[in-house]
Amino acid sequence: MYGLKQAPRAWYSKIESYFAQEKFQKCHHEHTLFIKEDGNKNVLIVSLYVDDLIFTGSNEVMFEEFKTSMKRKFSMTDLGKMRYFLGVEVKQFDDGIFICQQKYAKELLLRFKMDQCNKVCSPMVHGNKLIRDENGKLVDATNYRQMTGCLMYLLAT
Repeated sequence: MYGLKQAPRAWYSKIESYFAQEKFQKCHHEHTLFIKEDGNKNVLIVSLYVDDLIFTGSNEVMFEEFKTSMKRKFSMTDLGKMRYFLGVEVKQFDDGIFICQQKYAKELLLRFKMDQCNKVCSPMVHGNKLIRDENGKLVDATNYRQMTGCLMYLLAT
């Protein structure tokens, strides 16, 4: 299925029908979010990102039943508590969950060869006047767009 044009749709249809069979409700506003309630005010929330699932809830028994059911139906690897997801580091403690993107930011600096750049507190020096460099080298537009997109993702998550 991987690599085919229709693979993402086929996978989503398969996982969506699984969630329906397991009595999950699909969120009306976010179609990759599925919620299951057991009638005792226990809830299990599953978020789907391509072929990765993250889930949380209020009941350990529901967690285990869900994992067992998923392993029966799909080839699945349980990675345990989430530590890293989509560029976000996750640290779980008894008193809360803490997230940061330091690792992702450092990876971006390496990717765009800026890991040795000068550190500054703000993106622009106060009072600095910009002038056009008529003899300057043209910027690689593709690289610029990639860098801008990565920075937008970093700021938005």
